[in-house]
Amino acid sequence: MLDIKILKDSNYLWVDVKGKLIIEEDGKNMFEQINSNITEECSNIVLNLQDLEYINSSGFNILLKTLTKSRNMGGDTFLCNINSVIETLLITTKLNTIFRVENEIENLKDFINKQ
Repeated sequence: MLDIKILKDSNYLWVDVKGKLIIEEDGKNMFEQINSNITEECSNIVLNLQDLEYINSSGFNILLKTLTKSRNMGGDTFLCNINSVIETLLITTKLNTIFRVENEIENLKDFINKQ
């Protein structure tokens, strides 16, 4: 089960991701929700992965699609508050060289202030 909550503020989308990102249908739903909220004026996506328990290759594919979409619109995608399991997977897959990772971020305002 995957739960997604999106907060839109200035040129950022804050996306809380909770659960496991392993089922293709969940990933598709997540991407559709993000895609329906992203605009050229709001093209920076902050994925708060604090409550993401696990991710597999289907989930990483969705993260890459999200990154591509945001960069094509002039923004970027940030991963924040990742746990040690996901951090290990990012390093193993070398995706840590593609995504900007931020930790100890409380909320969108905190993220913006640290940029």
